[in-house]
Parts: sequence; C-alpha cells; structure tokens
Amino acid sequence: MDLRATSAGALRYASWLRHHGGTPLALHALHVIEQLDQHYAIKLGMYSRGHLLELTTEATRAALETALVQQYFDEIEVLPGGSADEVLDEQLVSRDATCLVVGRQGPLREGFPPRLGPVARRLLRHAGGPVVVVPPDLNPTVLTGSIILATDLGPSSLAATRFAAARAREWNRPLRVVHVLRREGGGLSFLPRDALDGARAQRRRAQREVAEAWVAARDFDGIDVQLELPVGSAVEELLAVTRRGSPLVVCGARRLSWARRRLEASHASSLCSHAPVPVAVVPPDPNDVPET
Repeated sequence: MDLRATSAGALRYASWLRHHGGTPLALHALHVIEQLDQHYAIKLGMYSRGHLLELTTEATRAALETALVQQYFDEIEVLPGGSADEVLDEQLVSRDATCLVVGRQGPLREGFPPRLGPVARRLLRHAGGPVVVVPPDLNPTVLTGSIILATDLGPSSLAATRFAAARAREWNRPLRVVHVLRREGGGLSFLPRDALDGARAQRRRAQREVAEAWVAARDFDGIDVQLELPVGSAVEELLAVTRRGSPLVVCGARRLSWARRRLEASHASSLCSHAPVPVAVVPPDPNDVPET
C-alpha cells in the first residue's frame, strides 16, 4: 500500500478476500519507504531513520483504520528499501506468499486515463510470483461469477492455469477459460461466399477442438469449467469479458524483452491497466516444458 487513494481498491479487495476467499487467509499490509523518500524526509524534516519508520507506521495504521479494513490484517509492516518493487518482490518470494496485491493509479475520476503506476509496471516485468493489480475505484458488486483464465494455450499460461484452478477450488467458483481467436484477413475474399464460409466454419471447428483438448489435458477435477472462444482483438475481447464481472482474472506473463515491448503491447499490462476487476499476472514456471 502506498498511503494514497490509489490503494483504496486493493484494500477493499483484501477485505473481500477475507470474507469470500474460502480457506482463511493471512493478510500482510506492507508499505515501503524508498531510499530517495528517506533521504528527503530525514534531510528536510530532521527526523532520525527510526523516527521516520515510527511516523510512517502510524500513518499506515491510520490509513487502514480510515478504510475500515484494519481488522482484516494479521500483520502491518513498514520497510525501508532502495526500490519499492524490489522490496515487495523479495517479500513475495521469501514469504512464499500466494500473491502480492497492489493498486493501480487510474482511473479515480472522469477523464483520468487508466494506467499502471511505475511500481506495478516493474513488478509485472520481474516479480517472482503472482501479482494482482486492483483498480482504485473497485466496486465489490462486480466481484461475482466465474474466475476467468485468459490463455493463449501456450507454455506461458501453464503456471497461470494452476493458479486459477487453485483459486476456483478454494473459492468454490466456476472457471471460465477464455481463448481469443484471431479474425481471419480478407486475402481470400475473391472466393465464392459458400466456399469462404465453409472454410471459416471448418477452421473454427478445428480451433475449438484444439482448445477443448487443451482444457481436457489440464487438472480441472472438481471444477465447473466453461470454455469461451471469442473472435477479434485479444485485449478488446478479454476486456469485454471482464466487464461482465469476475472475482479475479488470471493470465500468464510472457516476460517480453525491452525490444519486443517496443514493438508489441503486453496483453497482461493492458488488462491490468483497463480491467474493472482485479487481474492476476502469473510468471511462467521455468520447469514447465513447452507442449508438442
């Protein structure tokens, strides 16, 4: 939590998880004082490092009390560090936590563009475990229905699939597997209409068979699984699905290189920036072997 309004949705979601998350959760509220903030606070306020930690801890507890969620947290901690994302990632890994929940910076008001903050953006690139990004204006009434697994049916989705299945079992929720099919180009538009429609229908049947086989090969025992195959732009179609409501959208992280990020947008980052519901981004497991 960053002690600003951008944490409101994350705190609200944490309290929702305590009520609806099935197995009792241990919630840990963590605020990081970055090195630069420490420098200016101590230099300008003439505070000792210990006094700064005490003041920040009081402010953290006050923020939780203002949000009426302090009773849901088992532990409240303020840590000094060089970079907030590095400290949060270290805590996520060292505690073997289920996930790290963070807020995003927008929207908070009309006309404010949805976007990730720098800490959330860096965490999505390198975090060693699942990161859940929550919109600051989260409305708990949208946390209904199925958990959504957004997958490209590739190896980067395997760890995300296991994470989504575990949450579905714990929360006793259906799991909706969404795989967006690419819309065909018009390169064969000169063919007769019947032939073109027949070819497209055959391709759709083949794509559905592949997706159904992928779902059948997963460990979804005891989970009500629904398969959805929309056609179009991956991000646009996935956002349309999230607008129906969900307690959690889960997707894998492809971990694009700097050069590839310059050429193509990350679907995970786009979802986290614009979805009205919480989005969990799960890093790939190096032990997962690409399927043949």
